Order: sequence, then structure tokens, then C-alpha cells
Amino acid sequence: RRSSDLIEHFLESFKINEKNYYATYNIALCYMDLKKYDKAAEYYKLAMRNEDLYMTAYYKLARSYALAKDWEKANETYTVLLKHDKDNKMLKMSLAYITAMRGDTEKALVQYHDLLSESPYDANILESYVALLIYAKKSAEAEEYFFILKEKFPDNKQIASFAQQLSELVESFDPEKKTKTVSDSN
Repeated sequence: RRSSDLIEHFLESFKINEKNYYATYNIALCYMDLKKYDKAAEYYKLAMRNEDLYMTAYYKLARSYALAKDWEKANETYTVLLKHDKDNKMLKMSLAYITAMRGDTEKALVQYHDLLSESPYDANILESYVALLIYAKKSAEAEEYFFILKEKFPDNKQIASFAQQLSELVESFDPEKKTKTVSDSN
């Protein structure tokens, strides 16, 4: 409710001065809070007319596309953001997720594998990679990385779920067995 009141306030400010891009940025933030991502995107685009707000608004625009599940636009905007900040792990993770959601599982697997190579102790990346391997029915790799996840992060909340999914995917899967994995060489 507060966000809708604020939208009215910022709209009035914008009507008074149509170059008040801080008002449009704030309107977009309110729409994000209300989960009206398409409206937020509209106002982030207006806010991008201000040079000082451009990159921040562009990042928020990309996020609004992802939250709206507009995977094509999210892919385009996150790709542009990554060109400006090539080493940003969070952008890479977002792009890998978006790639998977677009249905390009093989490319997403490569992206997650690359991320895992760069950050082998990031539980979120490893968890996402295992989930995608299971989804892609890549049983040998899913099993291998499941054990890496279990070894490195024994308290991970997804272990039981992954074990159940792998037991359905791999006939002789035993979640308790110890195997030599990639992590043994790290």
C-alpha cells in the first residue's frame, strides 16, 4: 500500500518536471516492490535517460525482465551488463540461470561449469549445477557433483532432494557411498 502512495507522489513530481528522472527511477522501484515488473521496466527505461542513473537503472531493468520471466529481454540486458563487467560473478550466475530458463540447457551447463571452475567453493553455483545436471538427465556428472556438494557442504538443504532425484535417475545410486571425485584432487 505504501508503494502505491509513493507512486502517486513521484508521478506528481514527474509531471511537474518531466526531466526528473530520479522520480521515474523511484516509481520503478515502487512498481518492483508491487511486483509489477512490466511497469517497473517502463520507468527504468525513462530513468536511463539520466547519465548518472543509466547503469543502475539498466541493471534494474535487466532484473525486472528476469523477475517478469521475459527470458529473451533478460538475456539481452544481462549480456550487455556482463560486457561492461566481465568478472562479475553475480551477473554470470544470473545469465547462466536465464540461459537455463530459456531452454538452452547445454549452454547453461557450460556456463555453470565455468563458474564452478572460477569459484569451486560457492555452494549456490554447485547446487545450481547439480540441479541442472539432474534436470538434463546427465546421471554420471550429476552423481559426481552431488558427492562433491555433499562433501564440501554437508548441511546443504538440497542434498536430500537431490539424493531422491538421483535415485530415480541412476538405478544403483547410493547416496552414502564414497567415490573419488574431482574435489579429491583439489
